[in-house]
Amino acid sequence: MPVSQTLTSAPLFDVVGLGQCSLDILGTVAQYPEVDQKAELGDFLVQGGGPVATALVTLSRLGVSTAFAGRVGGDDFGEKIRAGLLSEGVDCRALSTDPEGSSQVAFIVVEQERARRNIFWTRGSARPLEKAEIPRDLIASARVLHLDGLQRVASLAAARFARARGIVTVLDGGSWREGTDELLPHIDHLVVSETFARRIADKPSEALEALLRYGARAVTVTSGKNGCLTRGADGEIFHQPAFEVAAVDTTGCGDVFHGGYIFGLLQKWSLQRTVVFAAACAALKTRFLGGRTAIPDRSEVEDFLQRAPALFPHE
Repeated sequence: MPVSQTLTSAPLFDVVGLGQCSLDILGTVAQYPEVDQKAELGDFLVQGGGPVATALVTLSRLGVSTAFAGRVGGDDFGEKIRAGLLSEGVDCRALSTDPEGSSQVAFIVVEQERARRNIFWTRGSARPLEKAEIPRDLIASARVLHLDGLQRVASLAAARFARARGIVTVLDGGSWREGTDELLPHIDHLVVSETFARRIADKPSEALEALLRYGARAVTVTSGKNGCLTRGADGEIFHQPAFEVAAVDTTGCGDVFHGGYIFGLLQKWSLQRTVVFAAACAALKTRFLGGRTAIPDRSEVEDFLQRAPALFPHE
């Protein structure tokens, strides 16, 4: 039975996310070894990951009610993914299981000296959600729908459904995928990687303008240690530098940034205050190994911003 037919009395959730969820297996090395060489792992960690899933964990820690829609395989990895989300207070009634499929898994090796990482991942074989399976009752109860576009058919159907009901839509654009062009006109807030932006234009500033033509209210291009560039539909444009922190691991920074950004939308903050808060969330996340280990709560972010220099330059 489609998920949407089973949710007849769904509670109100501030944010519903539909997209990727993964199990991350992480380890650290002092330096990356040469090819055909061995390296002993230092720290070792297994925890949930995935763009939308980790953004929802961020929002949950910030005190926001969240629900996740997606699919895992009928394997031990899938059970761990679900348990990780539930332990963070993310509602998983719309996270279904493909008994014959396998779950998404990532192996992440972090180089301690530079906090760089290499990611090796498998999408798994669990079936993507179909149009009939999007959790319409959950989405209709939400204030924001967050997508990553990987579940192509379901993402487009969910975005159209949300837009028709005046629900704010946000896209984590990590990579330009099949169907992205069709999805973009249904997105209110685009927060995309520099890699994504370069599919549109050579310079982030040019990509902002081009992406805004799809109809978004605001577009942000994130560039790691170089911060991010944001432009609103009203023409406001500004650069937010990355906060300086002693970074241990950047895994999940973009996901956490999205969580912080959506939090700002829920507070009805200005675009610039929203981006500053999101950047602070991402910076604090880098303190420990793993995409979720050091995700801050609201008081941690506010204390950090009070101690950090005011970073509000415009371009």
